[in-house]
Amino acid sequence: MASALRRYAYGQARIRAKLSRLLTRQQLEVFAAYPDESLLSRELAALGWEDPAAAVLSRFGEVLDMLAGQPRDVVLAYRARYECENLGVLLRALERGVGYAEIAALLHPVGALAPGPRAEELLEARSLADAVSRLDAKPFGEVLRRHVRAAGAQPLERFRLELVAERVVYEDVWAAVQGLEPGDRRFAERVVGVKLDCVNLVRTARLRTHHGLAPEEVLAYAIRGGLHLGAAQRAVLAHEPLEAWPALFASTPYGVALAAAGSPPQLEAELARVLARAAERVLGASPFQLGLMLAYLVLVELQAADLRRLLEGKRLQRPEEWLGAGLVTRRGP
Repeated sequence: MASALRRYAYGQARIRAKLSRLLTRQQLEVFAAYPDESLLSRELAALGWEDPAAAVLSRFGEVLDMLAGQPRDVVLAYRARYECENLGVLLRALERGVGYAEIAALLHPVGALAPGPRAEELLEARSLADAVSRLDAKPFGEVLRRHVRAAGAQPLERFRLELVAERVVYEDVWAAVQGLEPGDRRFAERVVGVKLDCVNLVRTARLRTHHGLAPEEVLAYAIRGGLHLGAAQRAVLAHEPLEAWPALFASTPYGVALAAAGSPPQLEAELARVLARAAERVLGASPFQLGLMLAYLVLVELQAADLRRLLEGKRLQRPEEWLGAGLVTRRGP
C-alpha cells in the first residue's frame, strides 16, 4: 500500500503539471479563427500537437510508465481501443480492396496490428472470414471467430465484426476496473463508467438510426458495463423510441445531453461534454488514486478530438462559428 501511495504521489504531481499544459478553450477558439489549415498546423506542431493521435498515444505511454500492477493493466486495457481502431481500418481496407501502402499511415503504432508485417498480412486475406482466422486469439481473434461461426452461411458484415471487437475492448477495461482495490475502483468507475455509458448511448442511437437493427440485436452488441446505465436501462434504450430517451433518462447525468441532441453526431458531442465534466470532477478528488490519471487521459482524448475537428474543418473551409460550436474542451485560465 505504501509503495502504491508513493507512486500516486509522484504520478499526481506529474499529471498536475501535464494538465496545466493542456490547451484551453480560449486557445482553441483562437485557433478556430485562423485563416487556413497550414497556419493552424504550424501552430499545433510548435505546441506538440502536430499529430493529435500520436500525441494521445505518447501521453498514454507517459502514464503507463508511472504505473505497475493492476492499475497499469487498466490503462493498457483502455488503450486497446486504438488497437480496435487499427482492426477497423484494416477490415475496411480489405473490404474495399485498398492496399497496405495506402492505409499504413492511418494505423496507430500500438498492438499486434500496428504498421508492419502482421497488418500487411491481414490485407492478404481472401475474405473477412479469412482475415479473422489470421488474428491472434487476444484481444480479438477468439471472440470474432465465434462470431463468424455463429453467422454460419449468412453473409459476414464488416460493421458487425467491428461492433463485437469494440464491445470486447470496453468490457475488458470495465473488468479490469472491477479488479482494482476499493479506493482505486471507486474513482476509476466514475471516469470509465461514464465513458461506457456514453459509448452505449451513441452506439445504440446509431444502430437504430443508421442500421435499423432489432432491439434484440442492439442488446447483443451493447457493452455490458457502465456507471448509470445497467442492464435494465440498456433494454430501455434498445426498445423505446429515441424521442422518449430524454424523459426516460432525465434523472441521469445524460438527460440534458439527450434533450439537446437531434442526431447521433450531435449526441456524441453533447455526451463528450458530460464526460469532460465527469473527468474534471475526479480531478478534484483525492490525488492518491488511478482515476486522476484516467481523467487526464480522457481530457487528452477529448482535446485531440477538438483539434482534429479544427484541422478537418479548416481543410473543408468550415466557418469559424461552426468550428467553435462543436468544441468540447471546457478548461480555461
